[in-house]
Amino acid sequence: MRRLTDRDIKSITGSTIKGYHVEAARIKDGPFTDSDHYGFILGRNAHGHYVTWQFHLLDDGSISVYWGHYHMEDRDAAVRDFNARG
Repeated sequence: MRRLTDRDIKSITGSTIKGYHVEAARIKDGPFTDSDHYGFILGRNAHGHYVTWQFHLLDDGSISVYWGHYHMEDRDAAVRDFNARG
């Protein structure tokens, strides 16, 4: 796991992860020395369901998502959650 960069965020945004189109991604804010090794994703699937995930990059560059909050069709709730997380 490595520190996330703005370039990573740009690369992730617009991609598809686990069937969800990534509408936004950001690096986690936090007081810990490794906080910038984690980030958050806002995604939407083909059914219009939204998710926010925490993620990090694995050593091979692949994205590991976990700790998902699922918001069904409520985009406003998903955006609020995305902005409020960590």
